[in-house]
Amino acid sequence: MQSSATAPGVTTFTGNVRMTRGTMQATAAQAKLYQHPAKAKDAQGRDVSNEVQRVVLTGKPAHLEEVGDDGDRVTSEAERIDYDADTGVVVLDGNVSVVRQGHSEFHGQHMTYNTQTGAMESGDANGSAPVHVIIQPKAKPAPKPAAAATPAGDA
Repeated sequence: MQSSATAPGVTTFTGNVRMTRGTMQATAAQAKLYQHPAKAKDAQGRDVSNEVQRVVLTGKPAHLEEVGDDGDRVTSEAERIDYDADTGVVVLDGNVSVVRQGHSEFHGQHMTYNTQTGAMESGDANGSAPVHVIIQPKAKPAPKPAAAATPAGDA
């Protein structure tokens, strides 16, 4: 793997790139990391100096995997994955596959996913790209046991 700084706050990694941040793991042929400049503040006024602002992964495919707060594993693959750490929005382009283990599956050419709200948008600008979605049904609750019959008392 090689790295180079292409502009202030931008580092490009090429080769067999592997990245980990918390429960998020990524692999790609190339990764560009964009960092906030020194003395940068977020919308709430917190210091985000030199923190990762955005990651762009490219590959055939690039791969992003994360275990959510609910314990479910979400696996994403695409030719280009653009993750904005500030907003939690991921934009996937080119042979997109997103699988939420045991829940749903998506295949298409483009997808925008908000990791904070769960909102998804897919398709292309002219509406001609096919989209394939599988949503697993919720598990049915176990039937309640019948109430035990009690003998009627003599009156």
